Amino acid sequence: MRDMTKGNVLEHIIFFSIPMLIGNVFQQFYSVVDSIIVGKFIGKEALASVGASFSVIFLIIALIIGATMGIVVMVAQFYGAKNFKSLK
Repeated sequence: MRDMTKGNVLEHIIFFSIPMLIGNVFQQFYSVVDSIIVGKFIGKEALASVGASFSVIFLIIALIIGATMGIVVMVAQFYGAKNFKSLK
């Protein structure tokens, strides 16, 4: 486990953000491939519906990310306080 309370702050931030960056790249890749396949094989009406549903999907992902960030803050506070009983 990596102790993020000691050492270079910038290095810890970069190390922490790499998984989020990779996840965003895969999400964008999925959207591009989805648009290509739907546009090529199903038609322009289906492609329009994929584009219209993007905001709904983005909202759901944003809510999940927000909830996850809130949970991470609580876990970090318990871990930083060495309160392992509450952490479990």
